[in-house]
Amino acid sequence: MGFVEDQQSFLRYCQVERRLSPHTKRSYEQTLDQYAAYCQATHLEPYDVESARRYLYALYEAEAAASTVSQKVSCLKQFGKFVARENGGEPLFHGLTSPKRRKTIPTFAVPSEVEQLLIVAAEENDPFLQARDVAIIEMLYGTGIRVAELCGMDVSSYDASLSFVHVVGKGKKERYVPIGQYAKKALDRYLQVREAHVEAHETALFLSQKGNRVTTDQIRYVMKRLRKRGGLQKPLTPHSLRHSFATDMLERGADLRAVQELLGHESLSTTGRYTHVSTERLRAVYQATHPRK
Repeated sequence: MGFVEDQQSFLRYCQVERRLSPHTKRSYEQTLDQYAAYCQATHLEPYDVESARRYLYALYEAEAAASTVSQKVSCLKQFGKFVARENGGEPLFHGLTSPKRRKTIPTFAVPSEVEQLLIVAAEENDPFLQARDVAIIEMLYGTGIRVAELCGMDVSSYDASLSFVHVVGKGKKERYVPIGQYAKKALDRYLQVREAHVEAHETALFLSQKGNRVTTDQIRYVMKRLRKRGGLQKPLTPHSLRHSFATDMLERGADLRAVQELLGHESLSTTGRYTHVSTERLRAVYQATHPRK
C-alpha cells in the first residue's frame, strides 16, 4: 500500500480501535496531510526517517511552538508503529525526538472572574442563551469536565435526584461526577428553557441556537464573547475553568487522588501540576502583601 492508503487505515484504527477523540483524530489527519504535502513538494520519501527529520526542522525554522512540534512527533511515531504492525518490520520514525517543553502554569480564572462571566451571561437578552450560557459556565467550573465531555453529554447524562452527571471522557472511559447546588440550579433552569427550543428527537443536553448539539468551537466562542463583554483581559477558555476547578479544590484541602478521579486523569502526575499552580498563587499573595518579602 502507498502512504495515502496507510494513512486512511491508520485514521480508521484511531477511530475504531483506539477510540480517540474527534479532535485528536483531526489533529493526526492534519499532521499526516501536511507531512505528505511536504514530502511531495521536496521530492522526499515519506517512509524515510530522514524525511521526517527535515519536515520537523522546517517547522523549527518556521518558529512553530515546541508543543506543536511535539504533537507532530507523537503523530508520526504512532503512525510508524501502526505501519510496522500492519506490514511488518521495525517501527518507522522510532528515532524522532520531541523538543523539551517549557513548563508553564496553566491559565485559570479566580472566583471573582468566574462571577464576572456569570454576571455577563445572566445579562443576555435571549432567554435561551441566558440560561444555556450560565449553565455552561457553572458546569465547566463546578465539575471540572473537559469541554468535549460537556458537548458529548445527553439529557440522560444528568441524574437530578443524585446530583451527578455521567461523563464519557478520553478513550470512551466513563465516570460519574457530582455537581454542586449552583451548577444544579443553573442546569435545572436551562432544561426548562430547553424544552421549548428543541426537536423531540434531539438527545443532546447543550444545544446551539439552531437546536443542534453544541460544538466545542461554539462553547469557546461563548467564553470569548463573555470575557470581552465582562472586560476581562486574561485569555480565559473553557479549559481555564477546568484548571480553576482543580486548583480551587486542592487549595481547599481536597485529596489529590479524588481530584484525579473527578478530572478523569490517568496519571496522578498530571493532576499534580495543579499543586504547583497553588504554590504560585500563594507566592503571588506573599509578594503582594508581606512587608518583608
